Amino acid sequence: MASQAGQIRQPLQPSIRPILDPEYVTLHDSLVQYVEPLESKPWDPENRNKPSALAHAQPKLVDVGQCFDKVLGNVQLRVFVPEGEAPAKGWPCMVWYHGGGWVNGGLGSDNGFLSHVCRYTRCMAISVNYRHAPEDVYPAALEDSFWGFQWIRNNAATLSIDISRLVLGGCSAGGNLAAVMSLKAGLAKLSPAPVFQLLICPVIDCTATVNTAWATTQHSPFLTPGRMTWYQDRYLPNPSDRANWDVSPCFAPPETLALSPKTFVAIAECDLLAPEGLRYAELLRKAGVEVETKTYKGATHSILVLAGIHQIGQQLVHDACAVIARELGTEYDPSTSPILSQSG
Repeated sequence: MASQAGQIRQPLQPSIRPILDPEYVTLHDSLVQYVEPLESKPWDPENRNKPSALAHAQPKLVDVGQCFDKVLGNVQLRVFVPEGEAPAKGWPCMVWYHGGGWVNGGLGSDNGFLSHVCRYTRCMAISVNYRHAPEDVYPAALEDSFWGFQWIRNNAATLSIDISRLVLGGCSAGGNLAAVMSLKAGLAKLSPAPVFQLLICPVIDCTATVNTAWATTQHSPFLTPGRMTWYQDRYLPNPSDRANWDVSPCFAPPETLALSPKTFVAIAECDLLAPEGLRYAELLRKAGVEVETKTYKGATHSILVLAGIHQIGQQLVHDACAVIARELGTEYDPSTSPILSQSG
């Protein structure tokens, strides 16, 4: 850390500095550049759920009606329930998959964001935790993610969920899992199908390199080509798996892509993954799926992680809640949100 060693380990590339959100530049210069890169250290599974150097920047937890965990073997769920009595048909629900490159994270990931969605859109939010690489490689995370989604559907009555109003969502590797879950739900002819998917900075193309999809974004901070490759090497030790559509959904046949629900893709302009997210949105449109995209100028892959202190991340949270409420038939009023007072 900066206060201990002062060694710059992750400098900003000069060409991207003027493009970045000024709040991010300040944080990077004061903290992020001194943090030892994940990929430079030996892997220790004990570090998977330890607070990161940016823990203070995450969206803050807000009160909800109830929060509880369910342990179901390889799969664990964290359930956020709104205050008050459930509607007659049950709560609308967002099923969420956390990021972390299929390696890091768990039930502690994204709790601030999920509690915010729950409280202010009047929607149940359920985080599905899955097995992680490198201990459990592909397809373990996929299998657990779909099993967890099916368990939620099968137990909807007990949980007071209206399965006709289900949303799938995820960020980064979780966005990858959410996109694939939508396709698998369509192929399985699940009825009712998810009504919407929310993909935030999703991993879409695991064959990408600095010579292909990452050519124009290779100098992006926070998620670098080296770090993304490190994640992929642990989740996908067999390189031939990387073009499978349940790893890289951009390679799904058009008729499979057409099974996706209405979609919102949040793109961070200065994110290594921005080109593949935009390409996936276009592929979905060509397949006949209604897609909305929004590019957050100057934002990095950390946009949701930093939403507790950065205005651009807070705008993402408001936008995500607004589209969730719109698709689920609820309401969202950003003026009631405490996140507005946490910019810094």
